[in-house]
Amino acid sequence: MPSPWAERGETPMTHSFCQHVVDRAAPLVVPDARLDHLLKHNQAIGDIGVIAYLGVPLTLPDGEVVGALAAIDSEARAWSDADMRRLRSIARTVEKEMEVRISESRWRTLFASLQEGFVLGRVVRDAAGQIIDWRYEEVNAAWYDLVSVPAGTAVGRTIREVFPGIEDEWVNEFADVVETGKAVRFTRQVGILDRWYDGVAQPIGSDRFTVIFLEVTNRIAHERRQAALLQLGDKLRDVRNVPDITLAAAQCVASGLAVDRVGFGPVDELSETIDVPVDWCAPGITSVAGKHDFRSFGSYIANLKRGETVEIEDVRTDPRTRDNLTSFAAIETRSLLNLPIMEGGRLVLIVFAHARMPHSWTMDELQFVRQIGDRAHAAIARIRAEETQRVLNGELSHRLKNSFAMVQAIATQTLKSVSERDAVDALNLRLRALSHAHDVLMQQSWSSARLQDVANAVLQVFEAGNRFVLSGRNIEIGPRATLSLSLLLHELGTNAVKYGSLSVPHGRVEIEWEIYPREGEDEFHLVWRERDGPAPSQPSGRGFGSRIIRMGLIGTGGVELSYEPEGFQAAMSASLSQMQQA
Repeated sequence: MPSPWAERGETPMTHSFCQHVVDRAAPLVVPDARLDHLLKHNQAIGDIGVIAYLGVPLTLPDGEVVGALAAIDSEARAWSDADMRRLRSIARTVEKEMEVRISESRWRTLFASLQEGFVLGRVVRDAAGQIIDWRYEEVNAAWYDLVSVPAGTAVGRTIREVFPGIEDEWVNEFADVVETGKAVRFTRQVGILDRWYDGVAQPIGSDRFTVIFLEVTNRIAHERRQAALLQLGDKLRDVRNVPDITLAAAQCVASGLAVDRVGFGPVDELSETIDVPVDWCAPGITSVAGKHDFRSFGSYIANLKRGETVEIEDVRTDPRTRDNLTSFAAIETRSLLNLPIMEGGRLVLIVFAHARMPHSWTMDELQFVRQIGDRAHAAIARIRAEETQRVLNGELSHRLKNSFAMVQAIATQTLKSVSERDAVDALNLRLRALSHAHDVLMQQSWSSARLQDVANAVLQVFEAGNRFVLSGRNIEIGPRATLSLSLLLHELGTNAVKYGSLSVPHGRVEIEWEIYPREGEDEFHLVWRERDGPAPSQPSGRGFGSRIIRMGLIGTGGVELSYEPEGFQAAMSASLSQMQQA
């Protein structure tokens, strides 16, 4: 075009023929603009010399007309069908190029705006064709942020060059993706970054692959802490003293936080000292086991005495510690977390965590430590309650034994003139059976008793040794069933000694119990079976002992007695839930 249009690279709308192509969305054929009623006043005719014009619209894939492709002649011209075909062919090429460039532009915009990291990589092979590394061909901006690598420094370099010492899995797994042609999902740590990533790698052919990923370090840390808390709960169920509780709490802190030292120790509130028996230290970190004065490290002991968790991001800037930097330098500590363990409102123990670098303690970390503290407090309270209960049970057991002894003494004194001594002896033995049942119940705070323990306690008075054969699960039964079973077994044992299998040297008693599943409710079944004794005979009358036996396991019956030649047998049943009721 003539000056100045050539330098500008554009013309104003007063000089535009193409605007009519766009407005009409249709081709415009002009043999001579000077004679065309639409264009004869257009300034391009005089200023630029546009006489003949042939234009076709340029359209985007969505149908929008964005411009025109035109052929121009400075002389009048009759445009042929061949001219139109050529121009349309060129226009189609232009439209395809526009589509590609717009698509690429949109992809680039998406690529740049992704919050996920994206990698286009190509594997590197040795002379034998083995994959030994892979190279970054393209990464997005988010990739640099997610791996803390300076922007623009990765493309063209291999992963081993960008991250010297990175784990071999970061090469081997992507090599498998290329070799097998199968996509793979991964969740793995980059050890040198101390970060976790979750993503998908996919093959795209020609030794190339793509990876899209996110950092999941916080998620993994949270999951690890939840697992540590579950493990702590399991440990605390089994421990029986405060030092073991504190050790378990310290181990939980160590497994859930990225720190360099974790320990615990009892605190003397009056002297404001802590005595650390043992601590866990990362490689290269010195132990602080021993006795320490809190005031040598600052003033945060006041917070601990109030039961407050102390978290200090940097001892150099915190007003409670910045005047004691020499003490912290000696133990290589820049950041600390202290968890107080209280008893009765008093500070008795500390669980602590130290880091050699400044650390901003997150809400998730603080909540984790507080949950450890809550569990430790609850476990200590449980132990103290159990200790108190044992003292009370011991005192109650002592008083009950005295009461049973007094009842026996009163019965003996009252019945000393009774000539029928068998009845007096039976009463004393029944009182002893009840006393043994109470002893067993006392061991479980009168909440329940083990069936085998109850049987052994009652049957030992017969001094029959191994002539009693017990068989069955050592289930727990409630107090009511314990007392009933004790009296029942005592009566059966007494009868066996007097008339049954224990009245001869080689006789024995088999006691078996089992639980049978029933629809709606399980059933407990117990059998007393006498063997190798004299042939039994059914008694002519029913005394008090006989009535006790027929009352059954829970005082409601359910007893079948048989007097077969091979030996006496008593079978009794009750629902399991009734046997275990308090």
